[in-house]
Amino acid sequence: MTKREFIEHEVIALSIQGAFQRANVYKPGTPDSSRDDLRKRLSSKLRGLRNQYADPVSGERHKENINQLANDLTAEFGNILCKGKFRIGIAQKALNLYLKYLWCMDQAALPPNCPFDSGIIGKLPLTPQQKRELEWTRLDRMDGYQALVEAGEKKIKETGDPSMAEWELRQWA
Repeated sequence: MTKREFIEHEVIALSIQGAFQRANVYKPGTPDSSRDDLRKRLSSKLRGLRNQYADPVSGERHKENINQLANDLTAEFGNILCKGKFRIGIAQKALNLYLKYLWCMDQAALPPNCPFDSGIIGKLPLTPQQKRELEWTRLDRMDGYQALVEAGEKKIKETGDPSMAEWELRQWA
């Protein structure tokens, strides 16, 4: 394994771990081997999307990628997934977190959005009810994701940050 392959492996593992934590991904009793199969498939799909993001990707293309990721994994692994679905919130967190790592390492262009998790959603200009309805671990519709993107765009207009990715990164400082 080369140093670059090692780093890629770790970035993928951290992205998946971040997307799956507290997300109740699997049906109760799902065997470890099936969990591993899903993680390997998600890893492969994230790697497959990497080249698209070497140059800037439109918000629309990015949303299509998130939706396709969720749909593909639902089709392949629905039998082991909680409520039979790989939710949009989990797909966006995995892809957006992966892109954030790549961007921070200067291996991808500026991501179109940021990883939306409870900490970031809590800082968006949304009502308490909207924040509950748009909880990332339960988010399973693209219109909900679009609402988060729109709130993020509103937030960066308020703060003057040049992008959502840069605003979100500052929140960790």
